[in-house]
Amino acid sequence: MKMLTLTGSPREMGRAFGESERSGIREFFALRVANAIAQAAKYGGQEVAPGGVIDVARRCIAPTRAHDPAGFEELTGIAEGAGMEVEQIVALNGLTDIRDVLSWPGQLDAFGGCTSFIAQGDVTADGRVLVGQTWDLASDNMPFVMGVHRVPADGPETWCLTTAGCLSLIGLNSEGLAVGTTNIRTTDARPGVTYLSLIHKALSSRTLDAASAAITEALRAGGHYYYLADGGGRALAIECSARSHTLTEVTSGYFNHTNHCRVDGNVAIEGAAPSSTSLARLSRIDALLGDGAGRFDVAAARAALGDDANGSDAIRRVDFDGISTNGAVIMSPERGHIEACHGLPDSNPWFDLKALAADAGARPLA
Repeated sequence: MKMLTLTGSPREMGRAFGESERSGIREFFALRVANAIAQAAKYGGQEVAPGGVIDVARRCIAPTRAHDPAGFEELTGIAEGAGMEVEQIVALNGLTDIRDVLSWPGQLDAFGGCTSFIAQGDVTADGRVLVGQTWDLASDNMPFVMGVHRVPADGPETWCLTTAGCLSLIGLNSEGLAVGTTNIRTTDARPGVTYLSLIHKALSSRTLDAASAAITEALRAGGHYYYLADGGGRALAIECSARSHTLTEVTSGYFNHTNHCRVDGNVAIEGAAPSSTSLARLSRIDALLGDGAGRFDVAAARAALGDDANGSDAIRRVDFDGISTNGAVIMSPERGHIEACHGLPDSNPWFDLKALAADAGARPLA
């Protein structure tokens, strides 16, 4: 797995990221824009030109800068390093939300992915909270997945799985805060702060409450589910539309999420009925945690995220309608542990991201 370490001010880290991954960022941007345009046509019946994507991204700049000036500085630095416009980098980081703004009214993308879990207290083998997820994207996005280790001049150190030219996606910081997400789609999408900027600000926080506020108090662009956990063993599940949120503190048992709304208010404004794959993946991860209650640990989490039951509706997905599991992450915030794999979780090695950042030759965990 590729691991990049960035240090300095947000602008300096962004510029180094952009310079290091310049060709990949440009290629990835072109693929992501093409995908957003295709989905707007296929699922929303909207004919969108590339300029339409950039126009929405440009309208996201002001709320993003206002909500997280440091994160916006890093986005600006990435643009400078890659030789691109800042609105292009904002689009790259927020295309899931921007797609929803462009394609609505439309239908929920039936083949999107990501399966997440929170396992808490009596469910886990050691009584500690364990969180994680698969990360499903277009299959041709696979080469751009990477680990990023940030050592900011002011703020917590972070380790995350993300993609070339992008802010934090699924990660852990040196304060023991863990953050991740799955996508949902609601009809109230609007230009605003996109999901990676929300996660990036949350991961720069020193407390769980501050991380939660980074998500719940934002002028959000679109619907997403976020999970947060900390080194004290607290865990939060937050399902958001663009304009509302519902926060659940998970104190025992498990709380899982895929890609359909579970909160009544969001169900009422969801794009379409839940897809078969989202329902099947949620049912399967619920069953796996239920069957392993009291014994669920990192090894069991790896197996769950690599589970291939249900064929095309499996948790681990192999190029189904152009979508694959591009990676997976497991985090134990109380132990300060984050591990990830690049690609299919059942056939690719898992790495301790902290060890990988410290030693480019770090050996895989499994």
